[in-house]
Amino acid sequence: MNENSEGDGAAADLNLSEEDRRLYREVLDESIDLPAEDARLERLRELGVIFTEPLTKQLGTRSLPHAERTFYQREIAEIARHAERIREIAPILDALARETDGQETGTGNAVEILRAKKDINSIIFDAIERSDYVWSSQTGPRSPEGLQRSITRDMALLGQGVQYRNIYPTSARTRLPETEYARLTSGTGNAEARTSSRRYARMILTESVGVVSDIRVGEGAAEPAIIIRDPALLAWLMEMFGREWETADPWFPDPADGDAVSDRELVERDILVLLSEGNTRNAICRKLEISERTYSNYTAALRERYRARTNEQLMFAWGKRRQP
Repeated sequence: MNENSEGDGAAADLNLSEEDRRLYREVLDESIDLPAEDARLERLRELGVIFTEPLTKQLGTRSLPHAERTFYQREIAEIARHAERIREIAPILDALARETDGQETGTGNAVEILRAKKDINSIIFDAIERSDYVWSSQTGPRSPEGLQRSITRDMALLGQGVQYRNIYPTSARTRLPETEYARLTSGTGNAEARTSSRRYARMILTESVGVVSDIRVGEGAAEPAIIIRDPALLAWLMEMFGREWETADPWFPDPADGDAVSDRELVERDILVLLSEGNTRNAICRKLEISERTYSNYTAALRERYRARTNEQLMFAWGKRRQP
């Protein structure tokens, strides 16, 4: 079935390769017989120019202009989601305005940017020693040397009753130094570690100071850090951290909660959620920091598990299982 099929004038706007265009024309002209789940059609499926008939399970095509409109509608929806998050940054703008106007706050500079690692660490250590809690998130591997330096200090603070909450990337579960650090600190009863496949800002939050560093750079690099002391900004950062915390997975789940979930299952679940939100393959790979090959392998396994031939059928089957 071909829905108002037209020429491929919109192909350039959709960034179709020559191979994609050739496959599209051959399916359109019914000059090629491909199984619906053929991996070569994945890009065309993402753009909506090829689909599978629900009843006949045969391939169908949509016009490229129609697919282009749908593609831009998805992009607009993604922009709207980003705009919603940007609107939440109003407290930051207010604090920066106060700082620019030279207004004093009760805690010194509301926001400042530091680049010297020694100065940044001094502020962090001082704030941690005067705080009842420390919430942190990591975006990359922590070095064994850095963990070794941290463990003595952190165990002493935990012994004094300071509460820790740490979010790590899911990949940290495969690294022994970070696993041992998380296990030792969690064993005190005053620390909890969780992991997430999603990208988030690297930060350390205490009662008096918040430190946010460049999301693109891992620990130990010479990236600048934003030092935040303004109470409104700190409250906003705590709220952002809390949202990430609620969606993250306990590193050491309570045995009473059932069997632990494997790392692969965590990533597969995130892929399903992101697909249901309309994300493309490239967007999912970027957000979960996985390769396209990993994405293809995982989605193929998911389609087989849910007895689906396409991602559209996968979403339908997954949605039915999630219904109460």
